Amino acid sequence: MLDETEKHHIRRSWQLVLPIQETAADLFYRRLFEIAPRYRALFPDDLAGQKRKLIKMLAFVVKALDFPEASWDNEIEEESDLFLVVLALGRRHRELYRVPDEAYASVGAALMWTLDQGLGDAFTDDVRAAWIHVYRLLETTMKMGRGATTMGKPIVDSGQWD
Repeated sequence: MLDETEKHHIRRSWQLVLPIQETAADLFYRRLFEIAPRYRALFPDDLAGQKRKLIKMLAFVVKALDFPEASWDNEIEEESDLFLVVLALGRRHRELYRVPDEAYASVGAALMWTLDQGLGDAFTDDVRAAWIHVYRLLETTMKMGRGATTMGKPIVDSGQWD
């Protein structure tokens, strides 16, 4: 979990990203494809929709930081549950888009580079550490979601128990 200081760093730095969100999305994908050009084929030629999805997802993550921990056991809409949304995103990345596990490192590096470029001096060591923490939580959850792709399949189909 994130502590209140980390949440503050994420919220405050996100407010600085919002006015430059289109530029930030451009920077992110440019850097991702510089780091790992092999992943370019996983994306459509026109990245406009993908860029919007990136910003929308990051905004959703930042908004979820405001969810009061005291309310964790309250019933909420599935589409508002960050954990469920990120699990499903991980499953889609694995099953639909065939994103390999090693891609998460490149995406994380591209995100940190983008924040560094976009925020400049405001991207302090503490802000960087908070974003790394958030990204690692997202990465772990997405990987959990990718593991769910084999759930529900009979064990005997694997031939392990014959």
